[in-house]
Amino acid sequence: MDWSELEQSRIAILGTGREGQAAWRFLRARLPGRELILIDEAEPPVAFCGELTRKDRLRVGPLAGAGLESFDLLVRSPGISPYRESLLKARESGVRITSPSNLWFADHPDAPTICISGTKGKSTTSALTAHLLSAAGLRVQLAGNIGRPLLDCDDRDVDWWVIELSSYQLADLEARPRVAVLLNLSPEHLDWHGGEARYRSDKLRLAELSAGNLLIANAADGGLCEALGGYDVRWFNAPGAICAAKGRLLEKDKVCFDGELPGLPGDHNLSNAAAALTVVRAVGADFRAALAALPGFEALPHRLQRIGERDGRRYVNDSISSTPVATAAALEALAGETVTLIAGGLDRGVDWAPYMPRFRAALPGAVITLPDNGDRICAALASAGIEPPRGVHAAEDLAGAVSLAESLTPAGGIVLLSPGAPSFPQFRDYRDRGDQFAKLCGVEAAHKSGAKPAESEGKK
Repeated sequence: MDWSELEQSRIAILGTGREGQAAWRFLRARLPGRELILIDEAEPPVAFCGELTRKDRLRVGPLAGAGLESFDLLVRSPGISPYRESLLKARESGVRITSPSNLWFADHPDAPTICISGTKGKSTTSALTAHLLSAAGLRVQLAGNIGRPLLDCDDRDVDWWVIELSSYQLADLEARPRVAVLLNLSPEHLDWHGGEARYRSDKLRLAELSAGNLLIANAADGGLCEALGGYDVRWFNAPGAICAAKGRLLEKDKVCFDGELPGLPGDHNLSNAAAALTVVRAVGADFRAALAALPGFEALPHRLQRIGERDGRRYVNDSISSTPVATAAALEALAGETVTLIAGGLDRGVDWAPYMPRFRAALPGAVITLPDNGDRICAALASAGIEPPRGVHAAEDLAGAVSLAESLTPAGGIVLLSPGAPSFPQFRDYRDRGDQFAKLCGVEAAHKSGAKPAESEGKK
């Protein structure tokens, strides 16, 4: 990276969230004498404003009309799409647009990186991969979309960086990961990407960037198999490879793990474990040590998290679920239980009909829908002829849904929040939605204390 050139550049950071703040700290440390402009469409955190120097200028307002064409370099936070008209115009006028992730990779060109992405499961798989490699005796750093911005990480004494990458970060990524992992591919964030075709293209960019290095992918995902037909892939969930099958993990068609995984409930999480173990094999780490560490993995919050019990009912927070495929996986993980499902949120036009066979196979006792896409969910259930024993109901908000769920769920049953849709604008993010759910259920204390993830007691 040519810092002498940047010393003479007019630079703006777009967005002052976690990634934008990390970009500011990074650039301020390396360009102490350069004026930095920060632009956000929302008011930035008060604490962050207190960190700004006299060399910094903060603007709050729409990006359109912010004069982005007048800058030499724009550093966009992941939440700001490069396909927005204001950014496209800036690029056409010759402005260079980059991202915090690109700044980190440029500053760490030889870093040993394992980059993990997928529509669902990427946070769990990233955390699990880091956990297993650490258990195998390696020095590991976990960062990226999982909540620790790359630009806040500068440890050079590392055997492997495990980096979670979202489609927002992949859209314009310029990097060469040593190992790339793709878990699955289904429609999400279509509004941000401008359609399903571009979402797929942006997600599959990780495969393009891995050319000449190692690409690991899930053979059980038909979309990935079709999309990666021309790539050299090390598959998992393929014959002879590490596979998730009937509650066990196999390698070369022989059982390699057949124990309890309290931190990884459900077949989808067993598939995530197969991905992580494939990475362990690929990098030559101690496989036996990794297998031994599997049961000790603690699931991340808001991911099939059992947050407490009250009046004989159990409460499970799966607020991370923002697509119907994730909700279907949550129901499958709790198959055999009496489940009242709370689902719904921002309507991004995603069709729920293709997932109805999975809903039927893991039939919930009742379904309670939330705005804005509650009608879409109800219509999909009705069209498929799916009738939960205690019916399908519509609630006006989460508070109403929880109240209704408690009246519908018998003692011993589970109230499951697995929305299958984004959280905004009703909530700040999925974490806020999950926290509000816990509070409404009266199990907030257990939730904050780090309750264990959910696990179907009907599954042996």
